[in-house]
Amino acid sequence: MSYTCHLCGSVLQYHPEYITERPWFEPRHDTLTENGRQHCPYVNPVEKEVRRILKLRRYVADAQPVILRTDWHCSGCGNNYHGERYCVACGTGDLSHMPEEASR
Repeated sequence: MSYTCHLCGSVLQYHPEYITERPWFEPRHDTLTENGRQHCPYVNPVEKEVRRILKLRRYVADAQPVILRTDWHCSGCGNNYHGERYCVACGTGDLSHMPEEASR
């Protein structure tokens, strides 16, 4: 069975549950789509978030990143959507902002 990222379409590697870990998926870097390499938040997490998670793991070893799911407005295409910061129409989240940020 093949799994793909719901945002960029890149192939995902499934890692089954082990004694110490829950099951999880990770992008296969040898099969990333061009969009995945450039824009997918699972392949290229925000650096600030990565630092925050590493800092938190000093206190909580199993801490995992939380994906912000909220309302977004894409200034590239005018699309309003809900979920992760990734406009499916544009194939990126770079031009997306929360509606209250967009009006500033």
